[in-house]
Amino acid sequence: MNAARFGERELDRALAHWVARRSGSLLLARAAFAASRGEGQGHACAALGEDPTFDAADLAALRAHPWVGEGAHFTPFVLDEWRNFYTWRNFRHETRLAELLRERALARTLPLAAATLAADVGELFAGSEATATAWQRAAVAAVPGARLFVLTGGPGTGKTTTVLRMLLMLLRHAAACGLPAQPQVALAAPTGKAAQRLARSLALGTAALRASLPPGAAWCELLGHIPTQAQTLHRLLGFDPREHRHTFGAAAPLPADVVVVDEASMVDLALMRQMVESLRPQAVLLLVGDPGQLYSVEAGSVLGDIVAACGENALPAELARRLRAVTDAVVDAPSDAAPLAGQVLTLRHVWRAGGGLRDALDALRRGETAGFEALLDGADAALRWRDCGDAAAVRAHAQAWVTAEHELFDALLDRRADPRATLARLHAAQVLCALRDGPFGAAGINRAVTEALARRGGFDPRDEWHHGRPVIVTRNDYARGLYNGDLGVALDGPQGLRVWFEDGGANLRSFSPRALPAHETAFAITIHRSQGSEYDRVAVVLPPAVDHPLLSRELLYTAVSRARHGAELWGTRAALRAATAHRVRRHGGLRERLR
Repeated sequence: MNAARFGERELDRALAHWVARRSGSLLLARAAFAASRGEGQGHACAALGEDPTFDAADLAALRAHPWVGEGAHFTPFVLDEWRNFYTWRNFRHETRLAELLRERALARTLPLAAATLAADVGELFAGSEATATAWQRAAVAAVPGARLFVLTGGPGTGKTTTVLRMLLMLLRHAAACGLPAQPQVALAAPTGKAAQRLARSLALGTAALRASLPPGAAWCELLGHIPTQAQTLHRLLGFDPREHRHTFGAAAPLPADVVVVDEASMVDLALMRQMVESLRPQAVLLLVGDPGQLYSVEAGSVLGDIVAACGENALPAELARRLRAVTDAVVDAPSDAAPLAGQVLTLRHVWRAGGGLRDALDALRRGETAGFEALLDGADAALRWRDCGDAAAVRAHAQAWVTAEHELFDALLDRRADPRATLARLHAAQVLCALRDGPFGAAGINRAVTEALARRGGFDPRDEWHHGRPVIVTRNDYARGLYNGDLGVALDGPQGLRVWFEDGGANLRSFSPRALPAHETAFAITIHRSQGSEYDRVAVVLPPAVDHPLLSRELLYTAVSRARHGAELWGTRAALRAATAHRVRRHGGLRERLR
């Protein structure tokens, strides 16, 4: 991400000048500038109540201005009861989304008896340890009758495993849940990469569950109705790039009965409103994600706000009573529980990442800097620290990375390489950078890795294209079906150099390098671009400047959580402490409106 996003933009200044000229108010121009600049930083509004440059008299004058309203009817700007200053567009996105989510939450029913829940959940989790799967079982039992369900948890907590069983419950009890006899299920994610991973994970989970069930079990037939394809949210909503609008929305609902959105932390305020507004009243929306990760690039922190508004694993008394037939882990919520209580559940047991990685992620969630540093200095090989304070050090570490990960790089240089196997290899190891440019950024490390690899592979590092070059698409190309975040690899073959991509299913596609949309070399990518991906091992590169605006706990957590088995950090201790100490806080009123 470009650090300029965190400073003034030409757009911000242009809006302020326009407002001053047309309204005659320098005060309103300052507020408009603050709102526009805040949106560039990911905020839904400007929190003027926390801004010392706006005093009580300024806020009173803004409320009295004819261009500023309280939201009951259209005005160019809105100053709400919490002294948040919005553009009308963002105010409507936030308030409409809150209305839609509350309506869905309040429409839930409890259509199944406790005995039915216990029997079905027992079959779906047969052979698994009851304590470890307690909240997975609770989520599967709580989803029938919900019109909105939010499932959160860190890496390796079994979110996809749980979603598969939730879908099976909805399919089996479709009629009781107010759904058609054979509900149409749609799988989606914010990026093509995340959509592919969702489809792949569900396919693996389906095969594993089928193998564990008794032959002829009723669940086996239902497994055949689990989708094998997933798509981006924009594709699901029918985005038209020529008209820059979506086909599906409030006036034209989606024809899906159950919609699963993975990596929901990446979905911004406007897109989430569009998604929820496109659903038919009886449709079920399952949002899945990890609120500890980075928020969306655009305005909003929707998943985090939903979880914060509800509280972790709070259950209304009646639902809690029913779920005790499934697991004894549940507790009653207070009598004034939020409307979404019982429809936002967090998985806690970690199945995949063990040892240092698991403990490191726990420490990062809690903001325990000392505990995280102690793990870096410990004996667990899954987590390593590489001191790296200048350009020469980061270059040396990049070259050492090529040597340490020689199996991956040798496979990339192999002229006999099979495209499918090579693409799969790309998930073995990845360098992740906070920055895009500079020696500590993805561009600088890509140059260092390319030079080190050129010596091994005998090609000219100045050549843009060479056998084994991984690339990541940075701009959507709807005509070719290539999307921002798609990962490919260049391989020489009978047709010359072609760039190979997965198509989201079982097939591969190849393109001439000249036919690709905007792209970059992908030996190293930014942490933001890595969201929705997993790798066996990652190297995380932090900028040395302790006051860099990108350094945050969420950034570090997102990067480390991409690793399945091992992570190493390159940086300075000062930058590490700055990152773990700083939490991203986005201004907006969604969580208050959901309460």
